[in-house]
Amino acid sequence: MAAASTKYHDVVSGNNAVPVPFDLDDAMMMPENVEATAQTVTRLVSDMPTIDYATGNCSICMERFWPSEGSCASRQVSCGHVYHHDCITDWLLNASFYSCPLCRHQISR
Repeated sequence: MAAASTKYHDVVSGNNAVPVPFDLDDAMMMPENVEATAQTVTRLVSDMPTIDYATGNCSICMERFWPSEGSCASRQVSCGHVYHHDCITDWLLNASFYSCPLCRHQISR
């Protein structure tokens, strides 16, 4: 069984030291610069081809595609899979590396 990496660090609040959990695994997965990550993801998604009349369902949310235009149109990843604009944006913002949710094809920066 693997050992947990959770450790406790004392945080001083007034005259009291309060033990606060620190998870090294979580800390290692946090982006160094959240704002830069958001800008990179926004650029990646805006550079993807738009698909105004996609058919079928989005593999992230499992809902049907709807006809849309402009910035909310469905987006096609470089491997050819299509997702709702908001779904692929959220996926990439929460991913530890940029890849297609379905086939794991790398999405280049």
